[in-house]
Amino acid sequence: MGRLPRERTAVLVTGACFLAVVATAVLPAPLRAAPPGYEIQSFPLLEALQSGGQSLSADSKDWMKKWKGMNLEDSASYTFKELSGSTSINMKIEKIDASDPKGYKSRGSFVPRNSSANPDIEIAAFNLSAILGYDQIYRPGARYELGPVASQAFKTLIGKYHFAGSARLANKARILKAIQSGVPLKGCVKAKKDDTTVALDAIANTHAPSNGAPNAGHPIVRFLQAANDKPMAGRSLTLKAGYVGDELALAREYSVIMTIDAVTQQWDRYSGGNVAIRKDDQGRAHFYMTDNGGADLSDSWNSRNLTWFSRFDRGVIQKLSDLKQFLDAPATGYLGYSDPEVFVTDLGLYSQNSISINVQRLRRNLGFVLDYVKATETKFGDKAFFD
Repeated sequence: MGRLPRERTAVLVTGACFLAVVATAVLPAPLRAAPPGYEIQSFPLLEALQSGGQSLSADSKDWMKKWKGMNLEDSASYTFKELSGSTSINMKIEKIDASDPKGYKSRGSFVPRNSSANPDIEIAAFNLSAILGYDQIYRPGARYELGPVASQAFKTLIGKYHFAGSARLANKARILKAIQSGVPLKGCVKAKKDDTTVALDAIANTHAPSNGAPNAGHPIVRFLQAANDKPMAGRSLTLKAGYVGDELALAREYSVIMTIDAVTQQWDRYSGGNVAIRKDDQGRAHFYMTDNGGADLSDSWNSRNLTWFSRFDRGVIQKLSDLKQFLDAPATGYLGYSDPEVFVTDLGLYSQNSISINVQRLRRNLGFVLDYVKATETKFGDKAFFD
């Protein structure tokens, strides 16, 4: 992957929009050619990280390769036969491949904005995990907008399904209304889940108000309290039958997850089914966040997520501090960016609010999280960190 120009904020460009971009933007010559429609051209933040020398997980690189150049308007190459989701309504993507015994290869799912899923946060949570060096524990996601061909296929599929429950019926109505408007249907593509993925509801108290909370008695949650002993490297911890991992690695991973949840104001992690684990190539267990769309950079700040843990990864907090410094003082630069609005859009916050509001809210959220970490360190000293 070559270095991506920082002036670009969009991953997808349609014909008419592209002409406007060419007329107003200053782009390097190799990127002036018009793309053939609704095509994923690049992964700005991931490519910026790679250009800066940071490695990405094998999973992330694999899905970047699968999605690069994907154009769902190409009906000769892609097909849509099935919906997915529990309360949200997503469309599975299949790339036609005669060499595969199934006749296709999965390219994940398209997730539109609805009351049960926020695609902006799905993308942003994954990109934040990559910035923090933990993308291996997050399901990859990337920005995508459906064009008329794929939108019609989505509409046709929805018409073939029977939906029950107020949430799914409301989501159905919202999606159909958005398709009917005739504008590109904004959302994201999400990777296919790892085959070893299972839910870990034991870490959640699904009956706690509001919408659940961590199970205070779970060993991982106990390790994330600064008043308790630190987890030990090399000591095994069983999360679920057949899922055994390193105690310190698992606790560190979940601290990162809770940190990102606090930044993104995640409200739906503990309602059931939204904490997952999987196995690596050596059969060791790791956390694997597959559903992150139950979050919102809302007007108000809710400190609930921060009250649930008090032990942090020191390197992760430093990286969040570096990001906050850039948002406060853009002249300092960050990953080659000099404009916070470009950065925040590339992070994935592109469809819900104005760009300036997203910058303000991300800066605010980071500030609250970092203030909490500082207060916790003042109270507990080094016990607030794993090392």
